[in-house]
Amino acid sequence: MKIEKDGEKILKDFSKTLESISDLEETHYIIDNVNLTGEDKVKRKNPEKILENARTDKEGNILVKKAEWIN
Repeated sequence: MKIEKDGEKILKDFSKTLESISDLEETHYIIDNVNLTGEDKVKRKNPEKILENARTDKEGNILVKKAEWIN
């Protein structure tokens, strides 16, 4: 089939191109300044305040909506 022959030709050409690329050391960042946004700060959280608006049943259990993708 023409599609198979074209696919094989593309793969062979791509393999030849990859062979001509020299091995370089991997880098994760382009620049040395990784964290430009400032220091990370932890904010205190009050779980009791967060749960004030949560729906609960008579026993105090938190009620959540079941995901639609779960059977």
